[in-house]
Amino acid sequence: MKFLWPALLVLVALAAPLTAQESGGHDYLSAALLDEYASPDARAGRLFEQDNYWAVVAHREPGPGFSESHRDWTDIYFVTSGTAALVVGGSIPNPTEDTPGEVRGTMIEGGTRRTLAEGDVVHIPPGTAHHVIVAPGQQITYLLLKVRAAE
Repeated sequence: MKFLWPALLVLVALAAPLTAQESGGHDYLSAALLDEYASPDARAGRLFEQDNYWAVVAHREPGPGFSESHRDWTDIYFVTSGTAALVVGGSIPNPTEDTPGEVRGTMIEGGTRRTLAEGDVVHIPPGTAHHVIVAPGQQITYLLLKVRAAE
């Protein structure tokens, strides 16, 4: 796998203690295991979870995706492969609230568009609209760390 996985795992491991731990007080996610998540056939599943954070490997194929905003969660993306457009900021017209504090839509108005590529890291604070769009012929895989905002 890419050189980025070991660095990401160290960063996540330092974030806080984990609940589902192997004996010896740690979790181990091999690069081979993480590679299994980074494919079109992978099922999304949380790598680990604590009260105030959780992580997942997200893999996206071409398509318009969706816009979203989280009242209580910060998103941190660590792009491990591929490219996509990210629109961040602005507002989500006609949003739907899936669960309290979690809204989704089909686009963002007035946001900033940038290209994401391998090695990029993005920090999206709570309440900030964001939307990943994967162009035809492209794909993107990233580790997503979600951290609950301080109360």
